[in-house]
Amino acid sequence: MASYPRLNDIFITERLKERLSEIGNHPITTVIAPMGFGKTTAVNWWAKRLAKSRGEAVVLRQMIVTDSVTDFWSGFCRAFKGYPQLLEEMKALGYPKDVPATALLSELLHETLSASSSPLYFIMDDLHLLEKNTVTALLLLLSRNLPDCVHLILLSRNQIFSEEERMRLGHLLCEIGADDLRLNARELKAYADRCGLAASPEELDTLVLQSEGWISMIYLNFKSYAQNGHWLSSSSDIFDLIHQVLLVPLESRQREFLILIGMTDEFTAGQAAYLWQHGDAQSLLDSLTKNNAFITRSEQGIYRYHHMLRHCVRLMFAEKPEGYRQESYSRLGKWHLKEQEYIAAYFAFAAAYDWVGLLATLTEDNAKSLNSEHSRAFVEWSENCPKEILLQNPAAIVVFMLKLFSFHCISEIKQMKKLLLVSLEQNTSLTEEERNNILGDAEVAESLLAYNDISAMSVYHRRACLLLRRSTVSVDSKGTWTFSSPSIFMSYHRRVSYADSESAEMKECMPYYYQVSNGHGNGAEHSFAADLFYERGEVTDADISNRMARSAARRKNQYSVLMCCEFLDLRMAIFQGNYDRVKQKSHELREWLYKERQYALLNTLDMCLGFLYSLLGFPEYAPKWFAEGKLSEALIMFPATPMLHTFYNQLLLAQEEWTEVIARQEECKALYGIYHNVLCEIRLHIQLSAALEQLGRRKEALDELKLALDSALPDGIVMPFAESGAYLLELLKELKGRELYTEEIEKICSLSEQFHASREQIRREHFGENESYGLSERELIIARLAAQRKTNREIAEELHLAEGTVRNQLSRIFDKLGLAGDGKNKRILLENLLKNKKQ
Repeated sequence: MASYPRLNDIFITERLKERLSEIGNHPITTVIAPMGFGKTTAVNWWAKRLAKSRGEAVVLRQMIVTDSVTDFWSGFCRAFKGYPQLLEEMKALGYPKDVPATALLSELLHETLSASSSPLYFIMDDLHLLEKNTVTALLLLLSRNLPDCVHLILLSRNQIFSEEERMRLGHLLCEIGADDLRLNARELKAYADRCGLAASPEELDTLVLQSEGWISMIYLNFKSYAQNGHWLSSSSDIFDLIHQVLLVPLESRQREFLILIGMTDEFTAGQAAYLWQHGDAQSLLDSLTKNNAFITRSEQGIYRYHHMLRHCVRLMFAEKPEGYRQESYSRLGKWHLKEQEYIAAYFAFAAAYDWVGLLATLTEDNAKSLNSEHSRAFVEWSENCPKEILLQNPAAIVVFMLKLFSFHCISEIKQMKKLLLVSLEQNTSLTEEERNNILGDAEVAESLLAYNDISAMSVYHRRACLLLRRSTVSVDSKGTWTFSSPSIFMSYHRRVSYADSESAEMKECMPYYYQVSNGHGNGAEHSFAADLFYERGEVTDADISNRMARSAARRKNQYSVLMCCEFLDLRMAIFQGNYDRVKQKSHELREWLYKERQYALLNTLDMCLGFLYSLLGFPEYAPKWFAEGKLSEALIMFPATPMLHTFYNQLLLAQEEWTEVIARQEECKALYGIYHNVLCEIRLHIQLSAALEQLGRRKEALDELKLALDSALPDGIVMPFAESGAYLLELLKELKGRELYTEEIEKICSLSEQFHASREQIRREHFGENESYGLSERELIIARLAAQRKTNREIAEELHLAEGTVRNQLSRIFDKLGLAGDGKNKRILLENLLKNKKQ
């Protein structure tokens, strides 16, 4: 048999080389073609040539191997391991599921990458594996907002962008398709000559027609011809061809190795040796890689099968005896667990029905790696795991309890608690301290079932204090104790006329929780009291308690409690007419959250600012996602959603969307009733009263206002009425004339007058034409020109400046003004800010 040493060489046509050379001219390139057209091979070839011709160029790669968004984000972050600070910031951010988080990711990337003068190319392969549109918005935003030196190269079997999106991208987008990748007759002959195949022109013409220029089909035919001198049948399925050409000719040991390792998505030589468990793993891998173009090895030592080869070997793996398959998956799970690759370990053990391994992973990971994407699988594991195995793993049962609450599986938690008690009764190997620690963890986990019932939760916490000899593992002391709520009082005030007793409960009960959780939520009781004082119009006492809460929260780095303190401080600043403090603190808060990587609280800050600007009468200054009502896209934890909707209703009032407020009442009532959020219910009645009054439905407006007063005044709550006084003043006077709540309404009117005076002072001094906004004279000139929608070039020409100088000046202006988002959104916010708002 003749030798064909160049058969596995990469062959790139001159036509394709020319297309690939265009990549550097565009921010984004898509390479789209069906399976087996050589997309990855072509781009890898181009990247290697780039490294030789431009040594300073940086090439990052991400190979997508599953349909998991979690896996996608892990791979995306890993690609930036050469930028350690950026890597940690992106890990803390998590996959950006909403517009603010996506904009923040863009800013993080821009800040890091714009400092480089070298071009950077990010290759993202096999995007088709992700569910359609999963990352489209992310990719579009990045393509428009990353520095000029950054280029995205996206490989997929399917179209990534819609026709409209492609049109909008315009010249920013370079598209390489199947026609660029397929071989014509002349190119196929050149390929055959390079491989040294003595094929006749007639044979090659037939192959062109049969393969339609499909490189995988051509390669398999060349391989077959080299092995036995025969071409393949055009009627055969491609997977049959792979089986015939790549698998059948192998020695049995090589084939078995190939089949076994094919159960992984990607692997290292060490992992292959661990799975194979024989000394010849490396030699087998070297031989197979050398002689098979369908197995590749990256520069980082990661091996991957081509999808078509992997599909074939997995079909063969599925035909193996069940015991062999389970043993193999179990071994794979042990590898991933050893490497602390917990997600992969979970699913490998689940495929093996290795419940002991899965529970070991659950206990070691404490389920921290699992998120909503894995909820269905997690619940199935909890249901399918044999009870006798669960009973032998009481610590894992506690982890199940905790995570089931995150996935809103309440009844399952109670079942798990019963199982835990049986487990501890049967397990005689645990020491008394170990037993008590597990019971203590379970008490803390079970307390979540009584969320926002302070005393009921504390019963669990007190029992946990008696049991635990360490901090509980059921709580992450660095997590958000408030579930991203902006107000502890709004979250925990659940019974009319019980606000004082709830505050007392907080002060009595929280120390027990702090003891078991190492200070998680520290300062919550003072924050509750501060909010209550403010809602009663007692601003001085509110300030004192708020300072106490801030001090306690800082001692334990409880950022979510600090966020509540800062929100109250902003409300008090507006009440006192101190808008300079509002501007300064708003900017500092955002910078602080960025610095501390508390990205989960950025949406909390946004909703707070949206609420405050609504009170001031400038809803257009609210963060874009909030102003547009994209509430479902906000990364707000479920217990905080009542506050989100309450604040959004206030924005709708400021937008004069009276009918929309009324239309939302049933949805809001149902939401507020889940945890009995009394203050949200009070504000809803106020908002409905305001909307009805504006629509001329006075009687209904009075009825709603009276309901609000009935729920608020037993606890002395008056500030929500004062903050909405502009809508309610005439209604309040009418109720007072009926001798209803006379003294209380007088207090409300007095507070309302003070709030109105402060509001008008702010509007007059800070939203007029003469406001400098803390900008220099030159910065103010540039800002006003930008607000007139002039481009950087037009501004530069008008002021006789370099375009780069204008761009840098605008960046400083946006920073000073605390305007976040992408370039376009910042300009819109700037335009709104500089409008003359004399009202």
